[in-house]
This record gives sequence, C-alpha cells and structure tokens, in this order.
Amino acid sequence: MATTDVTRGELEITVPWDEVQKESDRVLQAFRKQVRVPGFRPGKAPDSVIKMRYAEDIKAEVLEKLIGRHFWAEAEEQDYRVIGTPKVRDVKFEDEQPLEFTAEFEMIPDFELAEYRRLQAPFKEPEVTDEEIDRELEQLRERHASFKNLDPRPLEKGDIAVISLKSDEVEGAPTIDQNETTITIGGEETFEEFTKALEGKTPGDKVDFDVTYPEDFGNEQLAGKTIPFHAEIKAIRVKELPELDDDFASEVGDFQTLDELKKRIQEEIHGHKRGHAVEHAKEKLIDQLVEKHPFPVPDLLVNEQIRSRLERMARTFAAQGVDLENTPIDWKKLGDDQRERAARDVKAGLLLERISEVEALEADQAGIDAEVQRFAQRNQLTLAAARRQLAEDGTLDRIESHLKNERTMNFLFDEAEKVDPPEEPEEEASAETASEPAAAEEPKQADAE
Repeated sequence: MATTDVTRGELEITVPWDEVQKESDRVLQAFRKQVRVPGFRPGKAPDSVIKMRYAEDIKAEVLEKLIGRHFWAEAEEQDYRVIGTPKVRDVKFEDEQPLEFTAEFEMIPDFELAEYRRLQAPFKEPEVTDEEIDRELEQLRERHASFKNLDPRPLEKGDIAVISLKSDEVEGAPTIDQNETTITIGGEETFEEFTKALEGKTPGDKVDFDVTYPEDFGNEQLAGKTIPFHAEIKAIRVKELPELDDDFASEVGDFQTLDELKKRIQEEIHGHKRGHAVEHAKEKLIDQLVEKHPFPVPDLLVNEQIRSRLERMARTFAAQGVDLENTPIDWKKLGDDQRERAARDVKAGLLLERISEVEALEADQAGIDAEVQRFAQRNQLTLAAARRQLAEDGTLDRIESHLKNERTMNFLFDEAEKVDPPEEPEEEASAETASEPAAAEEPKQADAE
C-alpha cells in the first residue's frame, strides 16, 4: 500500500485468472437466463452468441463484482477504515490474464487515545438570586394582568388608548382598518407620531396624523413609507397587576402557596442555568480532546460536514423568507468559513466514537424507542412502520449515534475535574412555570406600533 498522508491510501490488487474465469462464467450464466436473443428460446442461446451481443455488459459486471469484492476484502484484512467509494484506476483486464487494478481511497486514520478521563471542565454549580426569582414573578404578574376602562379624561403617558384605526391607501402598502386596537401612550414600542397625536385627547375625540415608518421596519410593505392615519379614541384602559399571594400562586399553576411557586421558579431557573453551564463545559471538554489529538481528518468527512451545515443554513434562510434563487449568496465563502469548525466537529465525532468503544458505552435503548415513538406520533404511523422507515433512510443509525455521543459526553463531564469558569457577565436566566395555563395578554397593536 502507498499513502499520500494518513487519511489517504491506495491498494494495488491482483485477482488470479482462475477466479476471473469463474466469475465470468457465473455472470455469463446469469445473462443467459435474463436476456432474450432473437431466434433462440429463453435460456438456450449459445455462449458465443451471448458473449458477442453483450460483451461490454458482461465485462462491466465482472469488473464491478471482482473489484468490489477484492478491494473491500483487502481493506478489511489490512484493517483500513475506508470511507466513501474508492477511485479505481490502471485496470488491466485481458483474456487468460490476472485482473489488476489500483484503488485510491480515503480512510479514518489510526490514532492512539490520549488521556481523556481527567480533563478540566469549567463548571460551577449555579446559584439563583432573589432578584432572579422576583424578576420571573413580575413577568408572571404581567402575563396575568387584567385591564379595566377608566372614566373619560385626557390621555397621559402610560395610559392604554383603545382606538379605532384606519389608514389611507398608499401604493404598495397594506390598508389598515381596525375597529379596535390598543396603543400605549409613550410606550417603548409606540411610534412617536402616535403618542404626539393621541396624548391629551379624550374618548370621543377624532384625530388625523401621518406616520413615517423607518427604512428597516420589519414589515417590508410599510418600511420607508408615510401612511396617513385616522383614529377615534374609544376608551382609556389601565393594566392591573395581581397581588403576589397564595391565591395568585394557585391561579397560575398547581401550587398551594406562594412559597411553593417561588420554589418551582427557583428550580426551573437553576435547571436552565445549570443546563447552559454544563453544555458550555462540554464544549470546552471537546476543545481539549481535539487539542490533545493532533491527527488530520479525511477531507471527505469534512466536506460532508460543510455540506450539511450549508443545507441547514439554506433551510434557515428559506424559513426567514429569503428567496434563495434570486439572492446573491456566496456559498463557497460560507463553506470556506465553516471548514475549520467542520474539521473540529469531525475529529470530535471520531474521538467520541473511539471513547465509547473503549468504555463500552452504548445508546440507551429506551431513548431510541422514545425517538421512534415521537416520530410515529408525528406521522401517524405504527411503531413498527416508523422504525422500518427510520431504519431504511439511515435516521435510526443517526439517532443511535447521537444518543451514544450524548452518553459519552456525560461520561466525560462526570469524569472531568471541575474548575471555576472564568468570570463572565452574568447572563439573565429566564424560566417559565411548567404548569402555568395560557396567560391573559394585552391586545396587540398590529403594525400600528
């Protein structure tokens, strides 16, 4: 075998003539049964006639069978972890002579595992502050707020104006005709033109005004346009927040007391922060693993990883409304930018696979079954049909591989030495109570704000 590097190799293979002859005879007999030759009954045409009519087809099939059989047998004997399809060249296939060919291929390089049990995981058990719990409680109060109308008076900043709103027709812009919508006077998301036009007005007043939407406004049909509006103030509404007490706790979920609600919030914030911290630590463990194993990875696997990443990008762009056919996107540059990260992920996958073999870590069957069941429910299939479909398209293998990698990462995290992470700006954590019902919301202001 010759190699250009540890990820590429080639095999020069010779197949004895007697085996070539036997395979040629087998293929010839198969052709005799399959083909129809004018003037002869099925299966009765002489070999000489079949050879003459189908010489190239017979030769191609003999080569395909012999090359594939001997290449993979030799690769297995040499313990090469070949990936992809080999490129065959220098084929010598002559009558009464051995078959000779050279196969070039890519392979996963052989490597020794460095120490992986005592890596350093930057992790500290997160704490939940009273401020974080209070912030979540305030968000719950906001979601469960009620609204009541006030007696007529001039609108002030902070008031919620209930109005009817109509717009004049403007070319290329949607026409707005809302019998009832709400505007928060001086609100953070309220356009200044709305506040200026409505502040000081009382229910029953009518007002005409223009709103110029910014060029980067989210609604492209309104962006950069000036829209004339006509509004009538119908009522003044205020938001009332519920008291933080045991009654509020029982309203938002299955809690007897406010302390129980606070405890649930604390647990969920802690779970969110801990999950984030663990995932961050695992990424650092992967970085250390990759750094400790400086072997090259096959271009084929890296290119597949890049292609997969670009496909995900394309799906994301499409979901965001990007016209992929008419939008100039430099996919090559995007791919080149992804190469280093893709190579890192490929190496990480190879290392996790090897560690799982050494430690005898397998995917949890219950986890696989749960994924199959979810797929079956989403697609209204029986479990047997779902498992069969997932197996046929390779998804079942990917699920098993993902779960095995996940278990291996958990093993590495458990075995790692925990060290204090570097100081970073504290990230706000948010948690939603699991048993909370749908909350009352302030009526939305459509595109008026």
